[in-house]
Amino acid sequence: MLLKTVQRFVFFWSFVLLAAYLVYIYPLQRLTDWLGYPALLNLPVVVGLWFIVTTVLWLSFRSSSRVLETILYNWMGIGFVFFCLCFIYELLRLVVALNDYWIAISILIAGVCIIIYSFWNAQRLQCKHLKFCDARLAGDYRLIQISDVHIGSRSVNFLRRVVTTVNAQNPQFVLITGDFLDANRIQAEDIAPLRKLKAPVYFSIGNHERYAGLDWVIPMLEDAGVMMLRSKTVKHGELQFIGIDDAEDENQVKRELGKIELDRNCFKVLLYHRPLGWNAAAESGIDLMLCGHTHNGQILPFNWLVRWQFKRVCGLHTQGSCRLYVSPGTGTWGPAMRLGSRNEVTCIDLKC
Repeated sequence: MLLKTVQRFVFFWSFVLLAAYLVYIYPLQRLTDWLGYPALLNLPVVVGLWFIVTTVLWLSFRSSSRVLETILYNWMGIGFVFFCLCFIYELLRLVVALNDYWIAISILIAGVCIIIYSFWNAQRLQCKHLKFCDARLAGDYRLIQISDVHIGSRSVNFLRRVVTTVNAQNPQFVLITGDFLDANRIQAEDIAPLRKLKAPVYFSIGNHERYAGLDWVIPMLEDAGVMMLRSKTVKHGELQFIGIDDAEDENQVKRELGKIELDRNCFKVLLYHRPLGWNAAAESGIDLMLCGHTHNGQILPFNWLVRWQFKRVCGLHTQGSCRLYVSPGTGTWGPAMRLGSRNEVTCIDLKC
């Protein structure tokens, strides 16, 4: 146990140190060099900045300051864009002789344009419509899935817009597939707009709820009118909703579904945060599995990295009579930026 703890500690801080340099310092270092001012960020300055950035990151882990988080997260997103542009040029200049100065100017212009678009795109909410037919249904139903809203990274004003968008679709049920919040400084007033949803709300736990602490997250959500589905099922006529807590264990869905009584005569909807366990869901007779977690990468080219971890990153997938829908997320984690992805409210119509 001690060895694993030490290994996790070493891995975590190695990652933090590397990210602190590549995202926060490397773009500044290379751009000042290419613009003809290499002395601005000489080795002592780089080391000093690296130490300062790492210290501030460490303080942010222990702080509940929204201002500090906003600055660091958005700087992280901006730095990631410039890192990608600079790294592409680093590779290009290995094979092609180009003018560093004018390329640096081009990178600055392109980076600013991309960043402005990314911030703007992250403020938009788009509604995706899906329709499924099933002979067991005697009537029509409308479900709304929201996922990965990330209140904490996003503000209560953003949540108000989400609630307004959801209510405009006139759903019978609202299904939240985890990561609704991501900071332990969240208070009841930050999620109060949930009370204005005009339909019953069912919730499955995501990884960020676990990180924040379920002992206070769950009561706060329940006070806001949310029904938690934790290896639990609820029926509404011909519909059966099942929720399972998020876990890193790939067998979580299979194990927990084995404990739940499923009604073969109902249209069964499974809420599970990450897109794992679909085979087990299909074998158990689940008709529709709703997931999130991936954000569809959120910012290009990060979605390529996400595909290494998950086979199904976004969208609708079918296996026999079981469908899986992976939401790209309704909000954003960290920087309020979207590039190559979108904020989505998913509207699901079930027809007889």
